[in-house]
Amino acid sequence: MEKGFPISPDRAIFLADAHLNQDDTHSRNFLALAAKAAEEKVPVFLLGDIFDLWFGTKGLTFGFQKPIVEHLRELRGAGLRLYYVEGNRDFYLKREHEGTTFDIVSEGVMQAAVGNKRLYLAHGDTVNRADLAYRFWKGISKNRLSYGGVAHLPPSLILPLADRLERNLKRSNRRYRGAFPEKDCRELGLRLFRKGVDIVILGHFHQERLMRFSLGEATKIVAVLPSWKERWRYFFVTADGGYVFRAFKPGEPLL
Repeated sequence: MEKGFPISPDRAIFLADAHLNQDDTHSRNFLALAAKAAEEKVPVFLLGDIFDLWFGTKGLTFGFQKPIVEHLRELRGAGLRLYYVEGNRDFYLKREHEGTTFDIVSEGVMQAAVGNKRLYLAHGDTVNRADLAYRFWKGISKNRLSYGGVAHLPPSLILPLADRLERNLKRSNRRYRGAFPEKDCRELGLRLFRKGVDIVILGHFHQERLMRFSLGEATKIVAVLPSWKERWRYFFVTADGGYVFRAFKPGEPLL
């Protein structure tokens, strides 16, 4: 185990932004990937927004989400190591899902080590410094007091409002997601590399990116995860320092 990194698998896969919203091929392949990871004993890191909208309160769970969450819990109970970093569509999952659905839930960032590579994992929604409207929205929507008040309202009232909110949020974020903030990602990577991080992995932007940096004799990278629904793509890192994006194909090995 890398010193200071309690999460230290010898290999791992990473995906983000599945935005599951019904029982369809995307949801079934998502669960098939999780089942394959359990079979191959490969830890899975989910960097946010596996659903279009996810509340960490039982009464605010959409019907289609329940069998997916239950399946993940069964796989974890059978030995799958599963970690989650909250995205901008996730609200206070830690109390309900840490230790049940996931080994660890982070509301901000997560650090891990694969082999001797130190990883910084985040959803990535605050990387774009120009998106002031979103930063303001996040400050309000992630407020524990306001969420606590909403969570006590009847689900029959909240879930339709939440669905409408999700559609509005999707429209408001489209402009910033389309213009990838490469400069901000590079600056974030360089700041973290100076602190000893080797690999930065982000989601949120729905664009597959792999940026390499040569620092002395070392090569550091920033990997941005694509949207799951586009081509069922994920990223993996192995103990020998290998890394690559790959498309999930049912029946084939993950690594």
